[in-house]
Amino acid sequence: MDHERGNRRESGKKRYRDDDRRSGGRERRNRDRGRSYIEVQEQPPAEDSPEKRLTTLLIILGDKMTPKEITTNIDKVASILKNEYSKLETHVLKTIKNCFMELPMKSYIYGTLIGLVNVTRSDVGVKVVKMTTQTLQQCLNEGNWRGAKLSLKFFGELTNANVISPRTMLDIYDDLLTALDEQNLKMSRADTIVYIVLASLPYVATRLRERCPDVLESMLAKIERYFYARERTILDIDGSVVRKSIQPYVGPNVPYEQQDMLELLWTQIQNLKNNDWVCPNLLKPWSEYDGVLITADQHEVEKFVVPQEFGGMNNSLPITLFRIFVGLDDESIKEPDILDIAYFIINDVVDDIIDIMEVNRKDCAKYLKDLPYCFAPDTFIGKDTTISATKTDVKVESEMKMDTEEDSFSNNWNNDNLPLVDTSNSNKNITANFQLEQIVVEATFKNIFQLPQPKYKHIYYHSLLTEVCKIMHETFPPAIGILFDRVDVMDVECCYRFWNWFSHHLSNFSFIWNWKDWESALQLDPLHPKVCFLRETFQKMVRYSYYERIKSTIPDEFSSIFPIEPSTNFKYEDSTHPLHDLAETLLGKIRKRASNEDVQAYFKEIVAEIPPKEHDQTIRDVFVQCVLMQGCKSFSHVLNVIERYLPILQSLNETPEDKLNTVKIVAEFWKRNTQFLGILLDKLLNYRVIDASSIITWLFTKEMETEVTKSYMWEIMKNTINKVISRVKQVQYKLDSLTNPNTDSDIIDITSDVDKKVNVEELRSLENTLSNVTREQKEVLLALVNLFVGMLDDKLKEYNEQDIQDPMSQYWFWWAYGFFKEIGRCYQPQMSTFMVTLETVIIDPLDTKTNPIIASVIDMIKAFGRMKDASVVEDLS
Repeated sequence: MDHERGNRRESGKKRYRDDDRRSGGRERRNRDRGRSYIEVQEQPPAEDSPEKRLTTLLIILGDKMTPKEITTNIDKVASILKNEYSKLETHVLKTIKNCFMELPMKSYIYGTLIGLVNVTRSDVGVKVVKMTTQTLQQCLNEGNWRGAKLSLKFFGELTNANVISPRTMLDIYDDLLTALDEQNLKMSRADTIVYIVLASLPYVATRLRERCPDVLESMLAKIERYFYARERTILDIDGSVVRKSIQPYVGPNVPYEQQDMLELLWTQIQNLKNNDWVCPNLLKPWSEYDGVLITADQHEVEKFVVPQEFGGMNNSLPITLFRIFVGLDDESIKEPDILDIAYFIINDVVDDIIDIMEVNRKDCAKYLKDLPYCFAPDTFIGKDTTISATKTDVKVESEMKMDTEEDSFSNNWNNDNLPLVDTSNSNKNITANFQLEQIVVEATFKNIFQLPQPKYKHIYYHSLLTEVCKIMHETFPPAIGILFDRVDVMDVECCYRFWNWFSHHLSNFSFIWNWKDWESALQLDPLHPKVCFLRETFQKMVRYSYYERIKSTIPDEFSSIFPIEPSTNFKYEDSTHPLHDLAETLLGKIRKRASNEDVQAYFKEIVAEIPPKEHDQTIRDVFVQCVLMQGCKSFSHVLNVIERYLPILQSLNETPEDKLNTVKIVAEFWKRNTQFLGILLDKLLNYRVIDASSIITWLFTKEMETEVTKSYMWEIMKNTINKVISRVKQVQYKLDSLTNPNTDSDIIDITSDVDKKVNVEELRSLENTLSNVTREQKEVLLALVNLFVGMLDDKLKEYNEQDIQDPMSQYWFWWAYGFFKEIGRCYQPQMSTFMVTLETVIIDPLDTKTNPIIASVIDMIKAFGRMKDASVVEDLS
């Protein structure tokens, strides 16, 4: 559908990832959406072919249309579809599938459309039902839970349009909920299934209540029993520890109750039930045709099976409610009722759009802006959807020039003779209660602040907010100021992500901001989160531009926290330094590209000038400083110098002490440019000049204690750990590829005995390598936690001597503990593999003096594992 959606707007731009080079991105998107090999290989239809026109017709159907226009155009497209289907069957089915899977905000349109076609052509209804059945089962098999939810949602719309019966829809739900009857049911598995059922229920609940109230009530009773059992299971495994650890706001002064989203959805469903299952915010074009749709044939659906094992989008961690616009004394900000099912429906659609449109942020922002047209009028404040915003009808008319029979547009349900049906309770009594911009901004920040990690890279959400701000600039809500006021109650990792986003955001708007509004923060403690936020934002802004440019945009009042100008720190530059002449001579040789042998010969010449005890350390210091000085102009310069003299660098860094010394030399040279520092350490790590342990050890030296609140320290730490973990994954992938090659059993094995012997040798080599890198990963993580515990424990003893009762009231400790918690949360999957060793080495169970604050992070890591493996053992049948 990637090539098809491109024409939904007049711009004519293709829908592909902005940083893709077409082929690689397309392959990944096709794989993520579960497309078969045949579908991927199909050639797109010609620009002016009937297939192309029909595809465009279906995609633009409903775009920026009023409810009346939607009904009119569904009528016209249904007439085309029933006449063109026989000639374009495969293409029609594929397009319908892509529409309800990739344009979920318009499922009600496509359900009604198929319902109308089904009235006179039941064969179309049969094929669409079969295609949707196959799609849902495929999603279940692959663990594609968003796809499964959207397929269920479309089944609900087919029920509304009388293509399948309400009892059939309830049978589908029952097939899925049968998984709740399993012995030792995994809670993560049950949560996922219950979620997709409840998420799709509001769209079809009215029909189910009218036709099968008893069966509906029985299904809800089963789900209710699960929630009771789930609550008891969470208490048994102390799941509240995990819940608290992934909440974006921390401490006693959080702005709202951070509820579990699944529990909130169940409350919203119960409120919907108490309202007789009526949700007036949903558009129901099918209700205009009830008198006609009821005459159509209904079709059966095959039984669904939920696989015992599945992965994909399943997440064993709960999701926490995130809000920005709450508890504010501002009349311009409307606070929605979060217990209203409409709150869930709108946010769920927004989340789907953000996830599906990840490949193109511009299309995503446009769809989000047009979202009010997918709901009943007056759902959104200030959005009048009773007035057409575009000449969509004209576009539809132009695409309707299909090669059809003369009677192709005749039908039995012309809008001039619509059946009179009672829709009095459909969309009346709506009070505009939602501000679109607020919901979009909250949904995007929810992803940015999602712990431990968001679904996609942060850069996507950053770019999306930029696009949203551009197209909704007149009504963009004051989210930044609200979040800034709350940084002192945010999780430390969320603070870090916030200033990362903000600096990037400003780089897209000429770095313009009214800094004077935040001047009062300068009166706070230098380590207060607000002060650190400003300081780190300035530092990041310099990286996005250049020093003088950013300095000119910042008021003088902020000069005390503005970073120093990036520069080198060549310790031998001073002519009075005892080793100045020696260093200058060596630097001259490096500039002239002297060979490794010439440089080593020079080392032998100067041995007499250096005290014997300081020989190796001085040679290393001078040489590394000269290499860095020669390469300071750019990354390419320094990489060329490092590669030229790599043998010498490696020979000077053979022991852990040597490597630690080299790390300190690099840190001293680039102490005024932390961006270059991080990059150089990463490159030296790649070249195996230094190792991960040396970097981790340096980060916890006494001189680095004052850098705890600065982001570069934590970026270097995480990058180093990620590098170690990446090596393990790469070797494991190679080993898996070797032991489980994707070969066809029908293909004759022509591999020679010699080649097979080489494979065995390669296998042993990879197994040894995997053992080594896995051991390194364990050692680095153990050392990291040990150093963290030692640093925090020393500070706690210091506070105890000073009679400080609450360590978290000290901002240094607040930052350090917050990053320790983030390390445990982020790398829990790796740490859980050696949890016994971790507890034994780090925290002796018999040591009653271990501070509970430190022990809580270890408890959190263990709680993550319990949550992942938690089972509901009660009988829910």
